[in-house]
Amino acid sequence: MLKRTILLLSAICLVGFADAQVRIAPMMGFNFNRQVQSSNNNKFQGVFNTKLNFSVGAMGDILITDFLSIQPELLYTFKGGAYELEAASVSEKFTNNLGYLQMPVCITGKLDVKTGFLFAGAGVYAGRLMYSNYVLEQNYKNVDAGELRVGKDYLRDQITPWDYGFKFKAGFELNRGFYMGAFYDVGSKDVNPQYAVTRNKTVGVQIGWSISLTEEDRYERFENFYEF
Repeated sequence: MLKRTILLLSAICLVGFADAQVRIAPMMGFNFNRQVQSSNNNKFQGVFNTKLNFSVGAMGDILITDFLSIQPELLYTFKGGAYELEAASVSEKFTNNLGYLQMPVCITGKLDVKTGFLFAGAGVYAGRLMYSNYVLEQNYKNVDAGELRVGKDYLRDQITPWDYGFKFKAGFELNRGFYMGAFYDVGSKDVNPQYAVTRNKTVGVQIGWSISLTEEDRYERFENFYEF
């Protein structure tokens, strides 16, 4: 259902290119990702740690009105998780790093504040796993490492190839183009093919520079554009 929603919003974006004013913004940012795991309806509280990662890509801004736009993004973003267990006779630490090619699509509202816009948006995202690795330590010694086994076999595989969920964001954009926003991605897909349910939750910040693709939009944004 969520994948169909993303495809529908993407189709609307393509149709919107025909008549709407369009901007594109190269972007980069950093994020904190936490993998939330539960088994038999019990969460493992205080076991899983947050990982700092980054993302890079671009955002489109299709202006439906002066105060509403559709914003698709194409990002390469790193996620991952970690846990630590301390027992009387053994300690264990597991860390994984996940690289996704991710496409969020948000409907975003904007509020004019003279020098720019405040914005808030919500939408959905889908991500395809492109890279993975893990390290397992026991009693402070590396006992296993390598790539995670990708697939849907609950007996053999360690992670599924897709991640999807919902995205929420808010921030500001200056008339000259500078963009800065905070976001929260809530994974609805269980990325663990085995019995325990694992979902990604990500919070982060993105910065970019919005570039107008039409002369009309450039003229409206820069009053003296043609005088230089």
